[in-house]
Amino acid sequence: AALRLPNPSPAPLTADGRAALIVVDVQTCWWSLSPCGLARAAFPNLPQRTAALLAMARVHGVPIVHVRANYEGSPHVATMRRLNPSLNTVPILPEPEAWARERPGEPVVFKSTFDGFFRTELEACLCRMGVTRVLVCGLVTSACVLSTALGAFHRGFDVLLVEDCCADRSVARHQATVAMYADYCFRTASTQDVSELLPRLRAPSRAPQALPVHIPGRAGAVAAGEKAAAEAAKKAAEAAEKAAAE
Repeated sequence: AALRLPNPSPAPLTADGRAALIVVDVQTCWWSLSPCGLARAAFPNLPQRTAALLAMARVHGVPIVHVRANYEGSPHVATMRRLNPSLNTVPILPEPEAWARERPGEPVVFKSTFDGFFRTELEACLCRMGVTRVLVCGLVTSACVLSTALGAFHRGFDVLLVEDCCADRSVARHQATVAMYADYCFRTASTQDVSELLPRLRAPSRAPQALPVHIPGRAGAVAAGEKAAAEAAKKAAEAAEKAAAE
C-alpha cells in the first residue's frame, strides 16, 4: 500500500455498466506446479480469495470468462525461457487450479500471448453478452493480468482490477504495477468492495449460456469458417447441378 500513488479525487465505485469477470491464467503451471513458488509464498491467500470472488459472481449472475495461457507453440516462449531460466521450467499448459476451474456454461478462451484479447475471441465473447465493464483478476499482475486489463481498456471497456485476487512473484512487483496504472487505465477494488458492488450490477443483456464452454483461438475460428464455407459451396454446387438437370 505504501507504493500506491495518491488519488486526490477517486472516481466512485458505481454499478454503471453491464459487467463480467475475467479470470486470467489461474493455472497449475503458474501456481501449484511452479518450482520457484514465489507467487505462492508472497500471496498465500489467493486461492481462498479467488474462490470467494467466483462464488460471489455466480450468486449474483455476473458471467465469468476464463482466460488461459497455452504457450508451448508460441514464438516468444524460447526468449522468455532464455531470459528467465528459473521461472519457466514446466510446460505452460492451460490446466486450471481446482479452486478456479470453470463451471458448465462458463467460456474458456485460450491465448498465445500475455494479452487475452490478442487474436482470441475474448472481445467478441464479451460483446455478445452486452458487457461494458470487466472485473479482472488472476496471475500474474505485472504480466498477463496487466496486458489483459490494458487490452480491455484499449477496446473501450471500463476495467476494474480486483487487486487482492491477483498475485505476482513478489508483493513489491504487484504493488508497483498497480501503482503505475491505477486510476490511469483502470480502477482497483478489493473483494470487499466487489461484494458490495455485485448486488447492484446489471445482468448482461444476453445470457452467457448461449456461448460455447471452450472458445477456439484464431486458428480454430479460421478453420471452422473455412469448413462452413466449403460446405456452403458444396450445397450451392449441388443445387446448381439439380437446377441444370431440370
